[in-house]
Amino acid sequence: MRQANGLGLFAAVLFTLHPAPFAAGAQLPSLFRGVVVADSAAGVRVISVEESSQAHLADLRPEDVIVRVQETELRTIEDFAALSSALKGRAASATVLVFRNGAPRELTLHLYSYPVLRAWGLAFVPQYDVRFAEPPTGLAHWVRLGDGFTRADKPAEAIDAYLNGLHNVPNDAPTALKVSELLVRMSRERLSSGDLAEGTAQLNRALKVMNGLFTHPLSTEGLESVKRQLTESLAALRDARPLDKRAR
Repeated sequence: MRQANGLGLFAAVLFTLHPAPFAAGAQLPSLFRGVVVADSAAGVRVISVEESSQAHLADLRPEDVIVRVQETELRTIEDFAALSSALKGRAASATVLVFRNGAPRELTLHLYSYPVLRAWGLAFVPQYDVRFAEPPTGLAHWVRLGDGFTRADKPAEAIDAYLNGLHNVPNDAPTALKVSELLVRMSRERLSSGDLAEGTAQLNRALKVMNGLFTHPLSTEGLESVKRQLTESLAALRDARPLDKRAR
């Protein structure tokens, strides 16, 4: 428990520096996939929302009246269709102002994996077009891909694959440990090259995963890995210099 508290203090410093980035696919799906709308006197009325869709998980509900998305006012379904098309493939999240039972309510629709967000605190867009009937099968598929990318020395692609695995089975600690190890590696590389912003951002993500790992039973090898990651990260932070100061 003392280790977890210490990690929390270390993480708290970095969490204030940079928001967590996310790994996104080449083509993002629509934020409003599964939402059926119609015109109304006040804006765009929601007719139905597909259960388990991102919009449903964000609490968009039938009979909500959408009046604004981001900074754009919506008055007709043509406005909604144009904006939805403009956001598709470009936006991973958007704020939506709705009226529900006459009262305004602001929602945040996003494409991030709710399982990964809840278990590990990472904003990550999974491959929604690849689905598995059995979650363990999905985990095994993505872990095999991640291991292959790791052997090919492609850490970013490996992280993306492992996070897709966690999207299927979010509490799989061994896969999360692989994610944190690769994030620490990427952080050290960025810090040693003088890219402090990206280096601390990647370390931020790694610390979130490591913090979550302390809520899971870890093997002696796993605990040693976390300890090694923290030691290496502290050393990399201590030795890091911004690009414009390295030649001085």
